[in-house]
Amino acid sequence: MMKKSIFAVAVASVLTLGAAQAETVLYGSIRYDYESKKVQKMDDSEKGIKRLTSNRVSNLNDAGSRIGLKGSEDLGNNNAVIYNLEWGFDGMAQDEKNDSKWNTRKAILGLTGDWGTITAGRQDNPFKVTIVDDSVIDGFNGGSYIFSSAAQRAMTTILTGAGNAYLNEDGSNDEEAYIDSITKADFSRVGKVIAYTTPDFAGFQANAAIMMDSNLYPANGEKNIDLWTLNAKYAYDLGANGTILAKAGYIQGKVSGNKNKSKAWGLFLGYSQDAFAVTASYADGNYKDKLINTDESSKEKSKGWDVGASFSFGPNYFSTVRAAYGENQLKVANQEGKDKVKSWAVGFEQKLSTRTRAWVEYGAEETKFAEKGSDKKKDNVVSIGMRHDF
Repeated sequence: MMKKSIFAVAVASVLTLGAAQAETVLYGSIRYDYESKKVQKMDDSEKGIKRLTSNRVSNLNDAGSRIGLKGSEDLGNNNAVIYNLEWGFDGMAQDEKNDSKWNTRKAILGLTGDWGTITAGRQDNPFKVTIVDDSVIDGFNGGSYIFSSAAQRAMTTILTGAGNAYLNEDGSNDEEAYIDSITKADFSRVGKVIAYTTPDFAGFQANAAIMMDSNLYPANGEKNIDLWTLNAKYAYDLGANGTILAKAGYIQGKVSGNKNKSKAWGLFLGYSQDAFAVTASYADGNYKDKLINTDESSKEKSKGWDVGASFSFGPNYFSTVRAAYGENQLKVANQEGKDKVKSWAVGFEQKLSTRTRAWVEYGAEETKFAEKGSDKKKDNVVSIGMRHDF
């Protein structure tokens, strides 16, 4: 009933808002693939984190389908209201009642004009946009299970405090949750946010955003702003469809409780044209947390970097080969060594039209744990899929 209601509202909006002199567009993307994956299970023992037996498993998967509404209404004097609603869904759900997985990706309301743009609601994390969007990594179709940005993984461990965020009440570590946490690439979108973006000044643009969530108080000690970020980018046109893009950003906040404090900075540099693209990104920061049941604090440092290249060829450059590599590491206070994650991926994409494409991609990930005597965790996945945008 819920899914039908959402779709009915979307269609009704498209049909009726046009009469109110507003421009509204219904859009979406259906993305399905076959995946063959091997994810190794790990177990914490007295001799370190050990690898358990794992098998390669095949699956028919939804690779990130979504549907949305976006549009604007003219207010005069070059001002307009803008809005964007977007939901993700799992079109491969087996159990409709329990596995439908509808979720809100974006819910934005804002104002725009010659002075810039103000948006409020759930939206893309501007810092993640700085270090990930426009990269070769972001072009892979199979989703984060094929290849996730190491810079984004570093940002995630910084914001969550992976080394201490999974401590049990007795001070021991929840190893299973910790193992998963150091490979996550999260915070792609953030809710309870208000953001301002400047106009484009001859290729230069900047933005600032703040998040305020009363649910985080009093655990984090912040009564007002829980997270804030500043970002800037500059695009230089070289002619012949060639562009150099440079981006820089900073993010700071308290989002995981225990009066923590996270801060990180990031850089992105890329060159692109019709046939070729190369990009690099980097994120670096630290997390300081008050330990459970003590007056002591623990500091973690994390950083990650990515490089990628793509080559397009054939009629209209409809055929593309991509390759990417990334590393991130986490250093926890009083811990010998560092946890390290290495990942790489290659893929081939064939556009069948301007809105339809097929792909074959392979991604692998290796996690090395700082704890002595530990085995490496090695995962990999093959994805063969198709996507249609509308």
